[in-house]
Amino acid sequence: MESDADPDKLRRRFLRAGMTVLARDGYSGFKQAAVCTEAGVTTGAFYHSFRNWKAFESALIAHWRLEATDLLVESARNVTDPHDRIDALMQIALNLPHDTERAIRSWAAVDSAVHAALTEVETARRDAIAEMGVELFGRELAERLAATSMLLLTGFENSANPSIDDFAWAMRTTTATALALLDERQVSE
Repeated sequence: MESDADPDKLRRRFLRAGMTVLARDGYSGFKQAAVCTEAGVTTGAFYHSFRNWKAFESALIAHWRLEATDLLVESARNVTDPHDRIDALMQIALNLPHDTERAIRSWAAVDSAVHAALTEVETARRDAIAEMGVELFGRELAERLAATSMLLLTGFENSANPSIDDFAWAMRTTTATALALLDERQVSE
């Protein structure tokens, strides 16, 4: 049974607060005081949960990767129909914590460990999209679509004026175009 004194529960509370602060305040506002205020606890509780701020940052990036990539990729892999799987991947992309990811991208520009983690996440996402698209598109087109999907995502997240509607339209149009190419290939064979 979890209690407020449960160390794992408190750590998760700090990690959720860190994600919230990044989303709300960006990397420039990502400070220990803001995280503690968001979590509703003192800095003493922070140091009870994390050795230091760097340890918290590392745990937060690991938490982000788990929540915004690893668990989502696993859920998409469980979708058996290849068309439904592509739709699931698009929904995942649309529902990522984009404000948090935008802040992490800014953070990665000044922190080599975060940059390395971001590179790993982008590679994992691209590889998963390609892997899950092979059944429909074949290896070459699936890899191209995965690269294009990541370019759309990173462009959206790096935009000064991002529009989720434009991002969704771009993903749907890219996928529809790829499916049309596939249909043309099958008709000509």
